[in-house]
Amino acid sequence: MIINLKYSALLASVLLILPYAAYADSGSTYVNQRMQIQMATDTCYNTYITGYLNAVVTVINNSTITATISATDLPKLATDYSVLQSDISANNTAQFKTDDKTFHSDGRTANHDATAAIRMAHDKTVKSTLRTDVVPIKSAYIKCLFGVRQQQASLKVDIFSKAIGRAEAHEQNMQKGGLDTSTLNKTIGDANSKIVEFKTAVENAENSTQLKSVMDSFCLYNGCKDSNNFHFAAKVAIDTTQTKLNRLAGMNTTSSYQALVSQAQTDINNAQTTLDQVNSNKYNGTQSNDVWNNIKAASDIIHQLQQIISHKNGKH
Repeated sequence: MIINLKYSALLASVLLILPYAAYADSGSTYVNQRMQIQMATDTCYNTYITGYLNAVVTVINNSTITATISATDLPKLATDYSVLQSDISANNTAQFKTDDKTFHSDGRTANHDATAAIRMAHDKTVKSTLRTDVVPIKSAYIKCLFGVRQQQASLKVDIFSKAIGRAEAHEQNMQKGGLDTSTLNKTIGDANSKIVEFKTAVENAENSTQLKSVMDSFCLYNGCKDSNNFHFAAKVAIDTTQTKLNRLAGMNTTSSYQALVSQAQTDINNAQTTLDQVNSNKYNGTQSNDVWNNIKAASDIIHQLQQIISHKNGKH
């Protein structure tokens, strides 16, 4: 049917604008870019669901049976989509999240109504024709989603790469200050190697299934459900804290000073022990708090040690 070609063409056009939609300059923040990508996903879905609903109406060809779809579902989805476009134009992230839920809820309702209409038609020809007509619509939808997921993957790589850049700048500043940053440098190098592997896998993914698998295969922080988390922030924090403590440890031999050094080392060891237990899994229970509270405790003591040294050197 002509309707299938029309919606397939619309979905194809979405693919052409994705690179621009996903990285539109509206604040240049990752939050905004994620919203743009979600809007691209919604565009894929909107074209698919409206194409499917119109096909159902056309094939059943009974205005009584398809009244709810024509009079309620399609207009409601059109309004929902228009509202999302307005949210994007206004750069209203919070409202977009709310309206996005409404859009997908109405989509589920419309899909349910379409299923009910097909059953009510009770016609084998209708079902057979729809199965044929929906194939290109669904195929175009899958292709469209793959384009969006490529943008999601590219954004993830960009976020990771910028995190590495910030860590490298931090490490270089510490090194200029005379600190031994060899452990921190290794952590950054290991993370960067993982990112390079991730980027290569993203580029080699040929379909949405492969790309989804790649997206779940590595998280620089704590975002993966499976055992693919690097916990970069915690590792960098522990390395940095340990490096500073190593520098301060021998600067004062008084018992009170060394007691603080010992306590800071215990805190760092406790953080590292918990992180070792987590390994590449997602934090569970109090593990995240245990890691970060110990890091903070050690950092607070290091601040005390720095004040003692500063006071001793007459820099108060």
